[in-house]
Amino acid sequence: MKTVKASMLLLHFVGAFVDVYLSFIATPVLTLPVCSGYPLGISLILGIPTDLQVYLGISFVGVIAVTILFFFEDRHHRLVHGHGSNGKRSWKRMIYLVFHYIVSVTFIAPGYMNIPDQTIGREITKKTIPCIPNEVLNRPGYFVLSVVNTIPCLCLAFMFSLVMPQAIYFIGSIFYYLFHTVSKSQTTTRLQRQFFFALCIQIFVPLIVLTFPVLYIVLAIWFNYYNQGATNIALAAIAFHGILSTITMLIVHTPYRNATVSIFRINSKTTGNNSQHIWKTVVGTQAQHSVW
Repeated sequence: MKTVKASMLLLHFVGAFVDVYLSFIATPVLTLPVCSGYPLGISLILGIPTDLQVYLGISFVGVIAVTILFFFEDRHHRLVHGHGSNGKRSWKRMIYLVFHYIVSVTFIAPGYMNIPDQTIGREITKKTIPCIPNEVLNRPGYFVLSVVNTIPCLCLAFMFSLVMPQAIYFIGSIFYYLFHTVSKSQTTTRLQRQFFFALCIQIFVPLIVLTFPVLYIVLAIWFNYYNQGATNIALAAIAFHGILSTITMLIVHTPYRNATVSIFRINSKTTGNNSQHIWKTVVGTQAQHSVW
């Protein structure tokens, strides 16, 4: 249980950090189908280069995918193999974990091997999107990653093909174990199934919200489709991932929901008691003055 909590904490931490990065630090505006855009966040004040911001933003999406993968991998290992491991990872699993995280932060690197001259890149962007205003192309920090969409799309497709089959395998193995393994305690089996269903709902609801905008971005680049409004909505949906994950967790997990409700009840009671105390003090003071 402690391991599951640790993996859940890591997943929420990564999701929250990516949300802060996308909605506050970078706040990117993409001008698809050309792989280009500009930031609107605090990074402009901090002077962070836009090419670095783009690299980090794409890598963080890969980190989220790998973190979700290892959430299910850890759960699978604890159920099927890990009863005698005492929560410790073997060196093979550590290599497996480190390899995937290295891939998650480097899979987009091939897209940076042929960055065009930015002046030429703006000209090609204008030819590709004739209706784009010149003031957008001249925005501070405007950056053109690539004018040939093949390499960025292949990088994203590679990351997707690496993570998705493994996640499907671990989820399928967990389902098979829970429904085909005879346990000494039926209550334990029932609780394990309920807990796993809750975990699946907690992860897949935000993941679906994350998958559609990412898929739209890839398809818009691949099919040379321009719709600035839809692109902005897709980026906003990606930044909404962490909030939706937290809300889903509070809905599906009763202990977390009860703990959160109790915190608000304690705060409301404390505020009410303080208000009553202040009101009684004021009324008592006024009564004393009226007596004197």
